[in-house]
Amino acid sequence: MPAAPTAPTVADAPPPIAPGEFAQRRERTRRAIDAAGLDGLLAWGSVDWSWAVRWLADHQSGFASAAPFGDKGFSALVLPVDGEPILVLDQRVPAADLTVADARTVESVTEGVAQALRDAGLAGKRVGIAGEGAFLDRQRRAIEAQLAAAGAAAVTLVAADAIVEPLHRVKSPAEIALLRHASAVGGAWIGAMVEAAEPGRTEADLVALGMPVLLAGGGFPDDVVIGSGLPCRPNAPRGVPSFDARRPLRQGDLLRVDGFGPVLGYYTDLARSACVGQPASEPQAVVLQQAVDLIQTLIDTVRPGVTHAAVHDAGVAFLTERGHPPHGYFEGFVPMFGHQLGLTTEGPFIAASSTQPIEAGQVLALEIVMGTPETGGISHEEAIVVHPDRNEVLTAACPAVWW
Repeated sequence: MPAAPTAPTVADAPPPIAPGEFAQRRERTRRAIDAAGLDGLLAWGSVDWSWAVRWLADHQSGFASAAPFGDKGFSALVLPVDGEPILVLDQRVPAADLTVADARTVESVTEGVAQALRDAGLAGKRVGIAGEGAFLDRQRRAIEAQLAAAGAAAVTLVAADAIVEPLHRVKSPAEIALLRHASAVGGAWIGAMVEAAEPGRTEADLVALGMPVLLAGGGFPDDVVIGSGLPCRPNAPRGVPSFDARRPLRQGDLLRVDGFGPVLGYYTDLARSACVGQPASEPQAVVLQQAVDLIQTLIDTVRPGVTHAAVHDAGVAFLTERGHPPHGYFEGFVPMFGHQLGLTTEGPFIAASSTQPIEAGQVLALEIVMGTPETGGISHEEAIVVHPDRNEVLTAACPAVWW
């Protein structure tokens, strides 16, 4: 069996992104929202869906639960086209960690946002909202009510994810450096779990053995998805965590491990599969190798100017030519072959509907779950940076073949 790669630590990490880069991002965003006929932007973020505020202001709420505590677990950036940005926080942050001069810690984020909109001269104006997936309807109503109570005109909120998201699709050199570190940590983390797969150990044992590697690199998991058995399948009940703490691995089981989460803010996401305690049988080895070959086919298809849909179509052709459903075990679930990678799992997907051309500087996570009724579903996933003349596989240090 191969060995897991050497695990980086936080001491090996690149420096954090400089404050000046965030100022440049805000200026680019101002120009884009101005061109869209808007007077400003409300970037909204929750502890779980923070990309808009994180990308523009390097902030994410650290409050653990959003639901029972009113506005805790949320933050916002008010960015007028003309005027200074205002960052609204749900808890105090050291000044050295801020990239916005006017940062306000408030008891109620909605009250703070209503005040910030007034102070920025945006009452009664058309304001884009980015990060709208984390914006609750009760929060919208509360902001409207607080503006009205202050005698201010209502703000017309306009969906703006489609304006802001393309601005961060191509990663900066500083972001790519952080994503390299995240993938190096993630490769060592996933490798440690697969390397530990022995008969008698439970799925939870694998997670416990991998966790120190991830933590030492500055990461924390969103989840670890494990399938095991003959046929290989998820054994956990629906929900998080997505592994079965009680299930012991057995000789000859197939195993798949997919782990993802932030490492110093930027995401790692990869998957590997193996056979437990013995060499894979011929039917198992065929499917395991096909998954690796499929992802390599996708990598070979990716280049600047090729659409995400064309990469998707190459995956469909690979699978159907070998007698598999067009999207493997993703069929009927998410008919795609991956997504962008950055501050979270980002769009667009590698899907038939994603007709945008790929650009140099994008970071993609290419993935599949596939198999047969005999083998069940195994998985493979790699993360790549698209360069003008090549694709850099960020997860290459973690062996692809474990059987």
